[in-house]
Amino acid sequence: MSEKVRSGSFRLLTTKILERVRSDSLKLLMKNKNFVGSFGVVLLVVALGMVGPLVSQSPHDLSSKNFLSPSWDHILGTDELGRDVFAELVHGIRNSLFIGLVAIAIGLAVTLLLGGLCPYKGGAADGMANILCNVFLTLPLTPLLLIISASLQVRSVLIVAVIVGLFNWPGGARIIRSQVLSLKERNFVKLARVTGKSGKRILFEEIFPNMLALIFIRMFLQLGSAILAESGISLIGLGPSKSITIGIILHNVITSSAIGDTGWAYLIAPGLVLLALSGGLIMMGSTMDEVLNPRLRGGFARL
Repeated sequence: MSEKVRSGSFRLLTTKILERVRSDSLKLLMKNKNFVGSFGVVLLVVALGMVGPLVSQSPHDLSSKNFLSPSWDHILGTDELGRDVFAELVHGIRNSLFIGLVAIAIGLAVTLLLGGLCPYKGGAADGMANILCNVFLTLPLTPLLLIISASLQVRSVLIVAVIVGLFNWPGGARIIRSQVLSLKERNFVKLARVTGKSGKRILFEEIFPNMLALIFIRMFLQLGSAILAESGISLIGLGPSKSITIGIILHNVITSSAIGDTGWAYLIAPGLVLLALSGGLIMMGSTMDEVLNPRLRGGFARL
């Protein structure tokens, strides 16, 4: 019986989500030039990271000379060890995206637990979640990430993603919490309680579907922030030990003194990709907030 209830709740939640995706909100976003432009840029970078590794040579191939200028054989030239910069870049995009996606999955789970479930339950659970959120908000994120990364001798892509994800949630949890506290007092939620729905069903069938836009906004913003955070710790040599990311490429550029007549593509390409990817994601989140937030919509919906 409980299995049937869970299955029915999932179908109802999915239906509610699809109804909101097909609503006027999507039309508003598609009319917004900032959102369409940033979405196009992000989509282009993601496609490069997904398709590029399939058509490029190995990023570990050392058969070429170092610091070759861009040519037909090496579109972006080679690095200090003779590796193809384009191959490194497309593999770096894929790994950076993986780190960002794992980080937001962890961050979103913590956000919905501490910012969604605990505030709805109230009492001691909400009090402890609020204290924990306030503590993490006061912690200096970058120095903390550097200390944890430096304490690990071997850092895989997954480990770096988990480290970033564990500290990528406090801001989102605070925003989600305030929205849950507001929605739980609305009439439609009170009516759901009267009809006998459990707290879990109310949260996932009534409250979270009404916060779908806000959740997507936080996902895009946190994804951009996670990629930037990884690039920051990788830039000073504390990123993944044996894998290539955008931040690792920039670290190699600095340590190899590649800024010169033949190394300009080695520096500019990963910098532009990082700017396009993280900036595009953050722009998408900000624009969604401007378009879908009724308090901000008036001034920006015409863009």
